[in-house]
Amino acid sequence: MAKHEIVKVYDQHIPRHIRNFLEALTELNLHFTSRSLENIYQSQKERKLAIARAMRICSNMGMPVEQHFRRCFIVDITRHTTEETWRMSKIAYCLALLNGDPDNPMVGRIQWELLKRMV
Repeated sequence: MAKHEIVKVYDQHIPRHIRNFLEALTELNLHFTSRSLENIYQSQKERKLAIARAMRICSNMGMPVEQHFRRCFIVDITRHTTEETWRMSKIAYCLALLNGDPDNPMVGRIQWELLKRMV
């Protein structure tokens, strides 16, 4: 085996109380919501696209998507409506900000500010 090789073990039973603990740890890191992207993205379609792109990036990088994104539903009992929203980690939120529609001037400004800080 190579010096830095990672071994992943699949199909192992994890006791329920440990699964619940791990789930609670994941929940602690999901501070951001897709509703907070409403100031950046004008439409729900644009927000969904940015989140989908961020999810693909996480997946392509081998990051567990379920640790960074959680689908939630907000129910308005008075109007009898249900709205889908996402809870996201800081990494997921930043990826959603950076990977929105390039025609959106706010996305370009965020990308520009990031580049200015890096260079």
